[in-house]
Amino acid sequence: MKKLAHSISFIFIFTGIWLIFNESMAFSQILAGLFFSTVSILFTNRYLLENDYLTAYSIKPEVLFYYITYLFLQIYRSGISAIFKIIKGQDAVKIIEYETCMRNDLAICLLANAITLTPGTVTIGKNGRLLQILAFQDENTFTDITEGKTCSPYEMILRSLDA
Repeated sequence: MKKLAHSISFIFIFTGIWLIFNESMAFSQILAGLFFSTVSILFTNRYLLENDYLTAYSIKPEVLFYYITYLFLQIYRSGISAIFKIIKGQDAVKIIEYETCMRNDLAICLLANAITLTPGTVTIGKNGRLLQILAFQDENTFTDITEGKTCSPYEMILRSLDA
C-alpha cells in the first residue's frame, strides 16, 4: 500500500513536470502526462532499477532544497566569472581528473550534473568515483580540492546520501 502511494505521488509530480514542459493545461495534455508518467514509473521499476524507485532515488527535502539553492548561487557566480575570463582571453581549458569522496552513485551523478551546469566546467567522463572535468585553465576550484584531498562544498551537501 505504501509503495502504491509513493508511485501515485511520483506520477502526479511527473505529470506536473510534463504540463510545465508542454506549457499547457489542456485536458489532453493532463491525460498524456498521466499516461507517460505511469508508463515511465512502471517501466523504470520493472526493467531499469535493481531496487524500488523510491529507495534508489530518495533525497531528504531539506538536503534537496539546500543543494538546489547552493547550485543556483554557484551557477550565477561561475557564469559571471566565466564571462570575465572569456573577455580577458583566459579561456584556455584543461582536463582535470577528480576523485570524489562520495560512494553513492546518485550523489556522484548529482555532483557530475552540478559541475556540468556550472559555466566553465563540463563533466566529460565518470568511472566509479573518478570524474573527468573539462575546466578553464586557471580554474582553482578543483585543483585546490584535489591537492588538499578534501570534499567540495557540493559533496559536503550530498554526503547525506552516502548513508
